[in-house]
Amino acid sequence: MKTASAFSVRPGARTAVSEALEALLDKLGGAPDLLFIYATQHHAEPALLSTIQDRMPGVAVVGGTSCGGVMTEAGFHSGPDGALGLFGIRDAEGSYGVGAAEIGAEPQAAGAAAIRAALVRAGREFESPTLVWCCQPPGQEEAVLDGIQSVIGRTTPIIGGSSADEAIAGLWRQFSPEGVTADHAVVAALFPTAPHGAAFQSGYTPSALSGVVTRAGDRQILEIDHQPAGRLYSQWTDGAVTEADAGMILAKSTPTPLGRIAAEVQGVPMFVLSHPSLLGTDGALSLFTDIAVGDRIHLMRGSPDSLVKRGGAVVSDACATGGWSPGATKGGLVIYCGGCMLHVRDRMDEVVQGVRDAMGAAPFLGAHTFGEQGAIMDNCNRHGNLMVSALTFG
Repeated sequence: MKTASAFSVRPGARTAVSEALEALLDKLGGAPDLLFIYATQHHAEPALLSTIQDRMPGVAVVGGTSCGGVMTEAGFHSGPDGALGLFGIRDAEGSYGVGAAEIGAEPQAAGAAAIRAALVRAGREFESPTLVWCCQPPGQEEAVLDGIQSVIGRTTPIIGGSSADEAIAGLWRQFSPEGVTADHAVVAALFPTAPHGAAFQSGYTPSALSGVVTRAGDRQILEIDHQPAGRLYSQWTDGAVTEADAGMILAKSTPTPLGRIAAEVQGVPMFVLSHPSLLGTDGALSLFTDIAVGDRIHLMRGSPDSLVKRGGAVVSDACATGGWSPGATKGGLVIYCGGCMLHVRDRMDEVVQGVRDAMGAAPFLGAHTFGEQGAIMDNCNRHGNLMVSALTFG
């Protein structure tokens, strides 16, 4: 297996992808068997993929839009005309396929259809892949994951991120052989010849404050311990978010998301996070994840320092799960939450340096998403917010 990354901050989708593709092909020494592409919304137009297909007909393409920019081993790439990043895998002995399906009113069915199509295109339709990469719009990620797992089971790692835009305006897009889409589950089935490692964590720690959801709606917490959710959350955050802040609270709530225990590893709880996005005038907290009555939620706390360091730490853990030391990897991919990126944007060079150190300067591509998917260490696949998901190849 050989990997390479490339980027461009040139204006215009055709110009940017042509520049990045030329560099990528030179590094790989030929066309990739699987091409990951993440770009800001500036480049989410048909010319992006038609340019690739004109140069490499039939290539398997997977990815989506990224908030604010992209990362590679060369740095954090952002600019007034947008940014675009590519990561290619050249692995003639491996098998790779990408499938996509419109989500509509049936997200679980879409996840199942997308992975079936991916397996057919990989030529391995009667097998479970080594791992899965996914991209979908924010909103119904848990159901998409359930659909994928209904076909391949629950022990195959599913890694990826939800497409994002610049201002939570619904301009997120997904990229696949079907084109640039707004409401598709896009899934890649990977059967690589190289071993892989994966990790999925946040840069937050639990506080002593927790409660049980006693009333909930569609991705909303209405009551915690029979108290209005907004009022209790305001108390938990020491007034950093108040009931008077009704409306969008994403920036204010970034340091204090809510966490649920997904698993325990050697007695250490592993949390998956939910990012409060809106505070209703009725005190309801809207989230970017599903929530249910009976869920115990913990107030989590994070600092800019912890978020900056977490990218490299998660990549190091991904290497460890693969059985090699940080720096010995052939390269990989990093999903670093868009909310975290916006919170530490002036320190993204430090985030990249941490990932670069853990990768040992190997090629990588990083995207900033509005939802992250990954496998906790016991292989339970989860969707969360304000998290880092990493995939490395050894």
